[in-house]
Amino acid sequence: MEIAERLKQAGYKYTTPRRVVALVLETNTQAYLSANAIWERVHQQDPHIGRMSVYRTLDLFTRLGYVRPMLQPFADARNETVYGLVQDGHHHRLVCQNCNRVIQFEDCGLENLMAALEERYQCHIQGHLLEFFGLCQVCLVAASAR
Repeated sequence: MEIAERLKQAGYKYTTPRRVVALVLETNTQAYLSANAIWERVHQQDPHIGRMSVYRTLDLFTRLGYVRPMLQPFADARNETVYGLVQDGHHHRLVCQNCNRVIQFEDCGLENLMAALEERYQCHIQGHLLEFFGLCQVCLVAASAR
């Protein structure tokens, strides 16, 4: 579901700052962006949008399940939290601990686990984030060649 529809269903307006932040996220070619990087791109699009508007928008988008904040263990303190679009309520990635390469993948096979958790805890799971950390193929080959 598009963000404009999610906002409308939740009783929020599709304001200019929200539209520009969504545009930045949707046209991003990197896997993830920090809040600071998002603000910098928003500021290039519209210099009248303030940093706090971007942060509030990211918070709202997170509550609506449009983006998920993720920690980058290899980032500097200013850019430690990054944001990524969430398709269909879930997001999966492999992170190389050597070169920081991020590999996104679709099928996680967690449907049965989610159903069991919902039944056990009498809840409704709306999404999830699954991360694996290790070495990518390139770094694994380089490490074995040493």
